[in-house]
Amino acid sequence: MDVMLTKSEIAELFIQPARTKRDGGYQSLLVGLQQRINRETGHIVLNKRDLERIPRYAFDYGVGGWENRLVAIFGRTLGSKLGR
Repeated sequence: MDVMLTKSEIAELFIQPARTKRDGGYQSLLVGLQQRINRETGHIVLNKRDLERIPRYAFDYGVGGWENRLVAIFGRTLGSKLGR
């Protein structure tokens, strides 16, 4: 799925420090997305695995701020339930 993020959504994505990529699934997801996005255009292709992981990490593991960040990044394009 082709997605175009806005500058504020890109900024939200890049709050996650790249050095945390190996700290867990959520961190790995965000840093992996950082590595694939075109920061100039905001274009990123979300694959089937991304589309499964985004709502899972946002909603299935309790409250930790992850939901807010993922909704801030993808809520406009995937909807408030992030594709569920």
